[in-house]
Amino acid sequence: MAYGTDPATTKTLIATEGDVASHGVVIIRTIETELVPSIMAAARDSLESSPRKLSKLDEPDLDDLVQSLRKAATKSAKELSKLYTRILSKIGNEDIMELEKDLEGVDQLFRWQRIAKVAEPASAILVEHGFPPIELAGPEDVADGFRVELEEKWQPAFARFRDAVRKSAEAARTQDSVPSEPERRKKKGGRR
Repeated sequence: MAYGTDPATTKTLIATEGDVASHGVVIIRTIETELVPSIMAAARDSLESSPRKLSKLDEPDLDDLVQSLRKAATKSAKELSKLYTRILSKIGNEDIMELEKDLEGVDQLFRWQRIAKVAEPASAILVEHGFPPIELAGPEDVADGFRVELEEKWQPAFARFRDAVRKSAEAARTQDSVPSEPERRKKKGGRR
């Protein structure tokens, strides 16, 4: 990543990039280990909330339904985990100007509203079979500390990173707009 010339801004950018990466990794690990079990628990609640419909399913049909729910939830969680991993790996390797443009999208992706969408494929299967959709009210439904990590740690770290990226990008734009010494001499028409 091109950091610019200001050592203080560069130091802040590197530090905040590390914070974003470490909190992002915790979020990814929670998605990988806790999200599917939470979706399956919500699916079980959905099934149990309609005992008449549930009693109409014989054992093999119920097994197939549960298996399809688990498969849909696992696939969706894996896709989100891979997306987050790609985003975090890009943050450190992307040109500062490009990164500045992409920050708003990154911020929107690392939100509960996006993470909750992982339950949609399994929820659609339940609705298709006549059961209520899955409801994950918030990150605390996934893990005890997930809300804290997502809202109280990731968001402030990302805000600091975004500010550092903007400062660094502005410094780079300013540096690019100031002609170098040889260019200034050339414009004046001579050498010294």
